[in-house]
Amino acid sequence: MSDLTFMKIALRLSLKGLGYTEPNPLVGAVVVKGGRILSCGHHRGFGAPHAEAMALERLGVSGTTLYLTLEPCSHTGKTPPCADLIIARRVRRVVVAMIDPNPLVNGSGIARLRAAGIATAVGLCRDQAERINRHYLKYIRTHAPYVAIHAGLSLDGKLSDDAGRSHWVTSEELRRLAHSLRGEFSAIMAGSGTVRADDPLLTLREAGWVGKKLYRVVLDSQNALPRSLRIIRELDDFPLVIFSSRHAADRSPRTRHHYFVDSDGNGLDLGEVLANLGRLGIASVLVEGGGRLIDSFVRQRRFDEVVLFYAPKIVGGSGATRLAEALELRDFRLSELASGFILRGFRPCSPD
Repeated sequence: MSDLTFMKIALRLSLKGLGYTEPNPLVGAVVVKGGRILSCGHHRGFGAPHAEAMALERLGVSGTTLYLTLEPCSHTGKTPPCADLIIARRVRRVVVAMIDPNPLVNGSGIARLRAAGIATAVGLCRDQAERINRHYLKYIRTHAPYVAIHAGLSLDGKLSDDAGRSHWVTSEELRRLAHSLRGEFSAIMAGSGTVRADDPLLTLREAGWVGKKLYRVVLDSQNALPRSLRIIRELDDFPLVIFSSRHAADRSPRTRHHYFVDSDGNGLDLGEVLANLGRLGIASVLVEGGGRLIDSFVRQRRFDEVVLFYAPKIVGGSGATRLAEALELRDFRLSELASGFILRGFRPCSPD
């Protein structure tokens, strides 16, 4: 088995911490000797032991090779320096996918290993490691969260019908998948219009995300959300953050984390919003809507990723006032090309 094989195993292990480690990174570790895996580890959650400690702490064998998806830390934070643990366990060789850009590390972990006589190699599967840790990399480099825009759309790009029934554009299956997507992020964001119309809790309900902390963020320029809305409830695992304009007539806070930021005719200053979220330790945000909020992020170029769930339906313009009247296609197919993708769907055969 090659270095590449073991590093791919470490990368898969790192994903086990998805949604739980932020604002810290996802890290996987594999310890090998004589072509045989002796132990593995991954960073399970913020404040939990690092992947290196999980893999090495109870291992008494020396002369091993350690595969890491991220450079080991060299400073004392919530845990002792992992570079020191690697040296103490007399690891012979360390293969690392990527350097940690955190200013507290940024090459110093590798330097410490090399100073101790440990052979090191850096860069194997770097692209995959960076993709896995894209939330962390954006946050650590800019002090602002990674932003993904999510929307459920009809084939003609409609978020809802003329009556504003946004719930039912996509199928129950797609909505369930979209709901679970929330768990991969530190926070979920919605605009005040969506919150008023749908009265959501914006929480996680899937059993797979038990114990997951998710911030709920609402942009309410006028600070006019009714206190009767369900989202106003303070929930331990789902802290509420509200942003309003400094020019709002009502400046009374509705929650412990209520910020008043600059605004103009196009809405709140999203740069200031994201900077405040970064200071809260929020490393990633999933923007769920509605349409005006998504448009603001697109117009201000404040997003990093787009996740679109398409329903095989054509809602149409003003002639289609209810989603029940939308034209639903059959035999829906998606073909991916280098420059984009092709969607094909077919009308159900008419009995005539």
